[in-house]
Amino acid sequence: MGRLKLDYYGGTEVKLGMLKHHVFLVKLTNKLKSEYRAFCSGSIIKDDRVLSSAHCFYTNRKRFKHTSRVLKAVGGILTTYVQHSVDEDDDVQQWRTIGKVYTQKFFRFPAYNLAVVEIDKPWNFNQFVNKIPYASLNQNFDGVCLVTAVRPARSWSSHKFLFTEAFKMLPRSECESKLLRDSRLYFCTEYDSRKLLMQSVESEGSALICTGTGDPQENDSKQGLLVGVTSLIYTYLPTLHHKVGPFHKWVTDTGYIFSEISTVVLLFCMVIKLLL
Repeated sequence: MGRLKLDYYGGTEVKLGMLKHHVFLVKLTNKLKSEYRAFCSGSIIKDDRVLSSAHCFYTNRKRFKHTSRVLKAVGGILTTYVQHSVDEDDDVQQWRTIGKVYTQKFFRFPAYNLAVVEIDKPWNFNQFVNKIPYASLNQNFDGVCLVTAVRPARSWSSHKFLFTEAFKMLPRSECESKLLRDSRLYFCTEYDSRKLLMQSVESEGSALICTGTGDPQENDSKQGLLVGVTSLIYTYLPTLHHKVGPFHKWVTDTGYIFSEISTVVLLFCMVIKLLL
């Protein structure tokens, strides 16, 4: 079990450039005003891929929850309500259309809840928007890690802003005793009534970030490592974050393998057609 360091922002409002990897997944709420509202979060892991929660998109019966044409992934924003930028070349607020959403074969919320989201064009990496490395090892941790949360600027406001919170990691045995369920697929963070996560449904799909993990993918202690995806936010109970490390190969290969197989099948069909 690795012991982690607390050297993050815990409990503070996020400013542009602090969480470059974080994106809000938004859907259109007012077509005339081009207004969108966040329904989940995600993390940029490649120039054309976002890692999120399958539950953000699908029911347990693999039925898509949304109308796909009204969905966007937006980097470089800090609020859950946003108006579509008219500047398509904006390097700060970057809008991308969501394409295919790949889910794990045995997905049944909250188990196997990782989703790889394909976007229509690559992110423009800069000081505001960038990718984050993700875990390659199946580890358990004690200490604290960073969780993303949102909260309104005013008690009456429907607009929420991005914050970070440092949460204590719970040992697997303690988590299982409190939740009465097997938690081998998850990291558990301790419930704390003073913190924001229980108000943050838009935080589902966001990154659990740890530092000092010893994972070979972690190469910047200030940035940290994406080790989990926030999946199930309980009230008065620990929160579940789906582990990424055991599924590193799936996350890395998903979409690309599918694309290669599709290309091979298409070429094969074309050859057969020519021969006939």
